[in-house]
Amino acid sequence: MRWIRAISLGIAVLIVEMGLGRRWGQIPPLGRFFSPVEGFWRNAEPEGFRPPAEIHIPSLQAPVVVLWDKRWVPHIYAQNEADLYRVQGYLQAYLRLWQMEIQSDAAAGRLSRILGEVTLAHDRAMRRLGLPYAAERAYQAIMSDSLSRAVLEAFTEGVNAYISQLHSRDYPVEYKLLDYAPEPWTPMRSVYLVKYMAYDLSVRSPDKYLTALLPRIGKGAIDTLYPNQAPIGHTTILSLSPIPEREVPPQPPVYYSETYLQDTAALELEEAPSWVGSNNWAVSGKKTATGYPLLANDPHLGLNLPSIWVEMHLVAPSLNTYGVTLLGSPGIIIGYNAAIAWGVTNVGPDAFDFYHVRYADKQQRSIYVAGQVVALSPRAETLWVRQPFGGQKLLIDTVWYSPWGPIVHRSGEDIPRPLAGKAREVPIDCALRWISYEPSNEARCFYELNHASNLEGYKRALQYFGSPAQNFVYADTAGHIALWVRGFYPLRWKDQGKFVLEAERPEHHWKDWLSFEENPHTIDPPEGFVRSANSYPAGRAYPYYLGWYFALPDRAARIEERLRSMEKATVDSMRLLQLDVESYLARRALPIMLSYAEGEKSPWIDTLKRWDYRFTAEGRAPTLFRRWWKAFHGLLWQELHLRLPEWEITLKLLEEVHKARLSKKPSPHPRWLRTDDTSAKSLKRLLLESWRATAAWADQAGDSLIWWRYRGTRLRHMARLPGFGSDVIRADGDAQCVNAIGPTAGPSWRMVVSLKPPVQGYGVYPGGQSGNPGSFHYIDFLPGWEKGELYPHAFYPSAETFPDSLVIQRTTAQRGND
Repeated sequence: MRWIRAISLGIAVLIVEMGLGRRWGQIPPLGRFFSPVEGFWRNAEPEGFRPPAEIHIPSLQAPVVVLWDKRWVPHIYAQNEADLYRVQGYLQAYLRLWQMEIQSDAAAGRLSRILGEVTLAHDRAMRRLGLPYAAERAYQAIMSDSLSRAVLEAFTEGVNAYISQLHSRDYPVEYKLLDYAPEPWTPMRSVYLVKYMAYDLSVRSPDKYLTALLPRIGKGAIDTLYPNQAPIGHTTILSLSPIPEREVPPQPPVYYSETYLQDTAALELEEAPSWVGSNNWAVSGKKTATGYPLLANDPHLGLNLPSIWVEMHLVAPSLNTYGVTLLGSPGIIIGYNAAIAWGVTNVGPDAFDFYHVRYADKQQRSIYVAGQVVALSPRAETLWVRQPFGGQKLLIDTVWYSPWGPIVHRSGEDIPRPLAGKAREVPIDCALRWISYEPSNEARCFYELNHASNLEGYKRALQYFGSPAQNFVYADTAGHIALWVRGFYPLRWKDQGKFVLEAERPEHHWKDWLSFEENPHTIDPPEGFVRSANSYPAGRAYPYYLGWYFALPDRAARIEERLRSMEKATVDSMRLLQLDVESYLARRALPIMLSYAEGEKSPWIDTLKRWDYRFTAEGRAPTLFRRWWKAFHGLLWQELHLRLPEWEITLKLLEEVHKARLSKKPSPHPRWLRTDDTSAKSLKRLLLESWRATAAWADQAGDSLIWWRYRGTRLRHMARLPGFGSDVIRADGDAQCVNAIGPTAGPSWRMVVSLKPPVQGYGVYPGGQSGNPGSFHYIDFLPGWEKGELYPHAFYPSAETFPDSLVIQRTTAQRGND
């Protein structure tokens, strides 16, 4: 019996060990995960935890000093630039290794190797949209530039030095939860991250919806409801600098694909369009208290944990630059040095064109182009999909490429539809041409910006930038301010790419590019300020067509209004403008809307009448207005459900028809909105119907009517891991206010820089420097961000001048291995 018990106990122990030592579906190996030796317990970092006092990098040429301030910002002081980027790579990995790798895997379409079937649709979409193809072309351009290559290789050496010294027990907790190990870093992974940002910032392309609407409502209605010019003004460039002009190709008689109109399989209902954009501006010394420029930037991106940015200070004999960078990227992306400051916002030009193809064979492996048969090129995409109980399944997805780019989905293919993300916007049987397929060297652009000392250096740097097009704001200690709407833009004829194009027609394809000087820009304008907020780049004086779908004018108008009236501006003036939550739309629209609801017996009408048009967190009026406006907008355009016009068109019609009604004149837009009281298109009828639906909802909404609850903003973990995100945020703001906080996106980095020597910067982002959910520094910036605070930067040119009182740890980087 004793032997039987011993054998039984041994079998039981073996079963438990086998059970706890392996993965079960989405559950990690619990034995290892809960192990006190190598489990998640080791990831806990108390408030007083410090970075290491010494690190080792085999390829380091000379010792490097890193001073960590109280917010865990590393200030890297190197004796040469190669070592600077090596240490930067090491420290990015130390702070955010898992984030670096998962983001590059997302770009490459490799998430399913980790997360299984749940991310297969995403991976397939990335491959079919040509993210790997775009990254490979960019990689060739970057690595052929000796300077960019040296920077990326040094950065990669630093990342890999950290990975090679990392024991499995010290892996970031996400590796333990998801049960996998980090791979070696490569320069290609850094390039993937650049292209993933290009994908993220390439705005939605409603070409197929507008093409479907053409025969239904006509070209004239398209021009009115989806215009190429800013309907109510407030373009990015207010005073346009001289632009070289050349002949623009004429619009051909057939400017869209007539054959695509026969394809109804791709016409699925589009989600309601929405924008959460970014802001930047610079004010000249004529409008500041110091007589020197001020610059501000707050890019609005996804609110995730870990944060999209990491804050760093980089110093070498030829460099002293401070700001934030994207994980996996060397240098500083948004920031300043001792002479200049710069910031970026997304332009949002038309980056995708779709060319409907006519196949020349039943297998759909060749197409007709200008009367000739052109073979498509197959590209086999290898997808590894993790299985619930171990192992990987191999899928081969062959993507067929035209001379312009991939045919994202062919009608003869048996693949799941709709694809994920922006791939669902690509029409069936259409070749995609994406501006980001064009080789460019964004790494060199930011390297040059980091080193620039004047306006010429800024212009020289921007010539390396290709996509996605960005509004680069600039200010310097010499007193100059500038704004350049920089990116690669094809020389288009009017409306080219607004609709689905025809691959067979040579005149439908891009023939040439706008030069750097032909990009919209302004230098030291008479207004004494520049600003951008993703709106239409330029007005009618600009001769070239860049697209039609840009952000609503609310933020641009409000920023312009505040800056025009500003005198003796200070850093705090800039900070308060970043926090502005007055609604431009509500201020113009609500008085008109309320005038049609005078007879309504509802306490909510009084709530709106008392409102100051500010989207404050605890208010109920913001929610009432937003619900009413959306309901009115939806009723007005319900017959155009394929693609609703933008809110600014609704505002324009509301104001013009209301004015006509007051003066007892006919509606200027009778097809869409009328001045009578009873017809289906009556302004009064639509406003009352939408109000009554809003009031009925509000009567039973309870606390859901409070704006911060209704908006529901929270910081989500990148892998959507429960418990690793934040609670709902109670900050003021709305997607269309200057403080553009939406449910999932908002100000990802607020920065203000004073260009009075010595240059001084201030900033904050939602999150913290550490990517470790068990660290005090994972989310310690969030309270300050919610309150609208800005932290002063410790911008000291040398380790010797850095105050000891600000240092919590001194790290020495040495050559060698741990």
